Order: sequence, then structure tokens, then C-alpha cells
Amino acid sequence: MLGKEQVFDWLSHRAGVKRLQEMPLLYVTKALDLNRPSKPFLDSFGNRDIWGFVGFVDLVGFSERVMGLPNKEVNDYLEPFLKGLVDIVNNRYGLVDKTIGDEVMFILPDMEENGDVPAVLMMGQLLGGIHDLQKQLGEKYPFRIGLAYGGLYIGQICGNGYSEWTTVGEVVHLAKRLHTLKELKILQGVKGAFGVLYREQHSMDCFESILHNIAGVVSRMRHEILEEPKTNFEGVSPARCAILLPKS
Repeated sequence: MLGKEQVFDWLSHRAGVKRLQEMPLLYVTKALDLNRPSKPFLDSFGNRDIWGFVGFVDLVGFSERVMGLPNKEVNDYLEPFLKGLVDIVNNRYGLVDKTIGDEVMFILPDMEENGDVPAVLMMGQLLGGIHDLQKQLGEKYPFRIGLAYGGLYIGQICGNGYSEWTTVGEVVHLAKRLHTLKELKILQGVKGAFGVLYREQHSMDCFESILHNIAGVVSRMRHEILEEPKTNFEGVSPARCAILLPKS
């Protein structure tokens, strides 16, 4: 069993800890005060409606691959995948929202309103980084990407001595549901899907333009637009979708 000092050291490394001088209390933050990429991101885009990308990346067949393995071996298998994805997102103006097991959720806001690099161009670079990471890691790491564009709200959740952000919007559910497309089940290597909600006119107007930018030379990806709208995603409005595939 871990002692208090070991727990404190773990929290200091994992989340960032401030010891309050007047009270024997640990103030824990999840990537807010002491995580350099997250603080300026939330200062700029938090607590308001924005437009942007939401992505979920995980490993196909992860549960079956690691079933029965010692926990340390599972961790060693996951480490290059998770570290690689976190670095790719953080180096391209994105925010890692959370990691759960083999899954990474990230956000990339549309920054054109600030006169910065358009998110659609950074998204192409981000997909290119994911493509190259999979090639680097090899066949044992088959990536699956669910990517959606639309309206988001990033809020802050504060409890007793704890704070973190939360990202809400139907586009989040769409990005996650894209993993279930039957078209992704027969593909190898890097495979993914992109979608926008029909009810979000701004996203619909940009659908094909976004695809041509994110699936191109920089990303080493191509796309195939699905003819029929997807209407069977649980808890999600009808969406226009496309499959994302590596060019080679």
C-alpha cells in the first residue's frame, strides 16, 4: 500500500499539486494551473461557444490484444502510442481532453477569428502526424480515428480542491460514434472517419472544403464521401460522413 509521501509524489507528477500554507490540504488540478499547453488554451477558448474539431483515437482490437497480459506489459505496449499522440496534439495547437485506456480525446478549435493559423490546416498536419506515428510503431498498432467538426462549449468543473475542464456538444458524440461505422472494420493501419451534423449549417457549408484540406498532401490521407447520411448513430442527429484512408 502506498504511503502518504508516495501518493503526494505521484500526484505532483500526474496532476500538479499546491500545498496550501495555512491548511493541510492538497489542491489538485488536472492540466490547468501547472500544465503549460492547457492554461493558455482555456484562457482563449474556455467558457464560451466555439467552432472546432473533436477527435477520438484508439487502437483497434486493443482489449483482445492485451487480454491476460500483466499490467506492466499492457502499460509498456500503450506508452509509445499515448505519448506519441499527446505530443502530436500539443505541438499543433490542440488540447488533449482526456486519455482513457487506449483512447485519446482531443480538441482543435477554429482559430481564424484570432487571426491565427486556421484549424483546418493544423488538422491536416495533425492527421499527418498520426499517420506517421502509426507507420513508425508498425502493425501492432492499428489506429482508428473518429473526427467531427462543429459547435463546442468548453467549461470548467470545480469541486472541493479539484478543477478540470469538460467539452460538451453533440459533435463530441458524433466523433465517438464514427468509430462504429462498418466501413472501418475491414481496413488496416490508419483508418478513420470524418463527420458533420446536418443541423449545423456552418459545418455543412464547409464539409467538402474541410475534407480537401485535412485529407491531402500534408496528412498523407485521402477521403471517400459516403453517399447516404448516417441516421442510425445512437443519440446523434443525422450526419454527413466520409471515410479517411491513407494514400498508400
